[in-house]
Amino acid sequence: MSNAALTEIGSAAAARQAPALNEDWLAVILGLFIFVLGLGAVVHIDLIGWVVNTSVWINPGNALAPASKNYAALGGAGALLATNVALTAVLSLGAAALKADVKRFALAFTAVFWIAYASWIIGNYAIFAAVTPAEQQKFGISWSLRLTNEGAYIFALIAGLIIANFLPRFAAAIKEAVRPELYIKVAIVILGGFFAVTAAGKLFARQFAGAARPCRHRRGVPDLLGRRLLRGAQVVRLFARVGGAACLRHLDLRRIGGDRHRRRHPRAAAGAGAGVLAGRDVRRGRGADPAVRRPGVPRA
Repeated sequence: MSNAALTEIGSAAAARQAPALNEDWLAVILGLFIFVLGLGAVVHIDLIGWVVNTSVWINPGNALAPASKNYAALGGAGALLATNVALTAVLSLGAAALKADVKRFALAFTAVFWIAYASWIIGNYAIFAAVTPAEQQKFGISWSLRLTNEGAYIFALIAGLIIANFLPRFAAAIKEAVRPELYIKVAIVILGGFFAVTAAGKLFARQFAGAARPCRHRRGVPDLLGRRLLRGAQVVRLFARVGGAACLRHLDLRRIGGDRHRRRHPRAAAGAGAGVLAGRDVRRGRGADPAVRRPGVPRA
């Protein structure tokens, strides 16, 4: 058989063995899938509250618990088992997309998971993880190594060194599931989504809070209009709607309390629901708007 024929056969075999996805795209898909499940909490649908959460502990019974109280009936052991099953299933699908041996991967990943999580539980033991005197007092201990729960990484490293140097056959058996780059990429996608949602939430909260509060200690449009343009006692209505960060309010400049020549307006009695911007404070600010609900609010 000629070399050209052998090359064609090898190329065809390689094409059949080529994975449907590369590792980068697989990490993006898995990370976004987990992230979208977590977004269910925004609409009060707790889809992943059953995952296990580990706390600093002195009593082993208090080490594990579901992440959400909605799944408290699972208990710590049930949440840990559910987390293991779910991760094994999702990552096995990823292994299938990478054309790996799914059965071998699932068995290997189960072993890796239990070794890793055992290290995490040990690292959260109060003698290792308690940091402050208050925590030491809470757990009834007089001293601790103060490693925080990140001390678990030390125990995971020790476990890895023992397996690699003293259990080479076992290390070879679980090699299929030892994919640190894939796991780190998935975690980065999830973390990036978390930061994006957190930043968006803070921005929205800041804009909303800025629009709902009177501006203090800053010069803005109300100060400019009240002191420099209108030159006198003016009645303005402050609506807490938009533009709070720039001290901008919706202003009703009807001069109910008087015009710039201090002449009374015939509709002065209609100003009961508005604040009078005059002198050093906002007077008669008892309108329905939350921005002017209290009297004596200092002008920016």
